[in-house]
Amino acid sequence: MYAPLKKPNMGPLLQVRGLKSYFFTRAGLVKAVDDVSFEISAGETLALVGESGCGKSITSLSILRLIPEPGRIVDGEIFFDNQNLLRMPANEIRRVRGNKISMIFQEPMTSLNPVLRIGEQIAEVLRLHRGMNNEQALGQAAELLDRVGIAAAGSRLRDFPHQLSGGQRQRVMIAMALACDPQLLIADEPTTALDVTIQAQIMELLAKLARDRQMATLLISHDLGVVAGNADRVAVMYAGRIVEYAEVKQLFSNPVHPYTRGLIACIPRLGDKGLLKTIPGQPDAKTNSADGCAFLGRCPTPCRAGGPKMPQLQEINPGHYVRCWRA
Repeated sequence: MYAPLKKPNMGPLLQVRGLKSYFFTRAGLVKAVDDVSFEISAGETLALVGESGCGKSITSLSILRLIPEPGRIVDGEIFFDNQNLLRMPANEIRRVRGNKISMIFQEPMTSLNPVLRIGEQIAEVLRLHRGMNNEQALGQAAELLDRVGIAAAGSRLRDFPHQLSGGQRQRVMIAMALACDPQLLIADEPTTALDVTIQAQIMELLAKLARDRQMATLLISHDLGVVAGNADRVAVMYAGRIVEYAEVKQLFSNPVHPYTRGLIACIPRLGDKGLLKTIPGQPDAKTNSADGCAFLGRCPTPCRAGGPKMPQLQEINPGHYVRCWRA
């Protein structure tokens, strides 16, 4: 069963349907993304949340067809602007990446080329996708750096990545991602390793740019505080599957899946005393191909009502879907 999809006449910009991305390793078959479906409309932000290793980043790389070996997409459909990305020839998908769909990767220090000046790295995108000459591209690069809040942007074009702070490098990544005015921005942990003040500035910047451009955003994060303040809808992932899907207010006010409840309970709060709360246990190995509820071994109220069957994503309230036998 697919995750919730609006009626076709609503015209979502991105539709992911029944996506399965597997890794064929010597240790066995790893189902990194297993039957995932969602959609995003123009100007909307959908957050994918969950623990490290749950499949969030592989989902985003699947959209861009950038899964590293030995992984590959084995099933599903990805429609962007009414075109199936999985059926596009390689030369066409390259024209989409960095142009109509851009991505901000987790760690800018490893994503930026350490031996190229940042102006050249931004200009390369503009020359490739917009056909600008070098002078035009560097001029536009300076404007982009200024737009993302880097002071004295013109003089920073000649800096190397190591000469910038973490927050500045992240802003450079955002400038590169927005260079071609994309319709969809994938932000993979855009505030990782940044202090709280810089996190707030980066998320405020992304929200403003999305509003100004009516840009759809796929926000990938394990930080529920960031998600609560910036997403319109939330899809909670566990072991490669979406286990809960709802509008952000509904999800935080009425979490239903025990995994979602556990994640929210782990958020530090003022006045808390003692140790931080955790979810006991470890995620099940994805090389285990057996069906059934993947969260069963960590669930505080385990239920074997479905036996070996995987619970389906069921709508329990309008727009609120949960994959749980108890729900």
